Amino acid sequence: MNFKQGGQAAVEYLFVLVFMVMISITIIGRFKDFFRTSMGNLGHELSVNLLVGICRDACFYPGYKNGYQP
Repeated sequence: MNFKQGGQAAVEYLFVLVFMVMISITIIGRFKDFFRTSMGNLGHELSVNLLVGICRDACFYPGYKNGYQP
């Protein structure tokens, strides 16, 4: 049996390359989802704290709506 093995290395390299690309796309997709969720939560917390107010007695920014007005 005399099989040609000249292209075997190229095929193996292609399989490894496709596998690495699939792993990279999955990792990037999950990081993107994590980042989107984190920024959404941060935006929500900032909007709640700036609109409703977190300080009743004294506030560092009296010009805002949530600032302390005696």
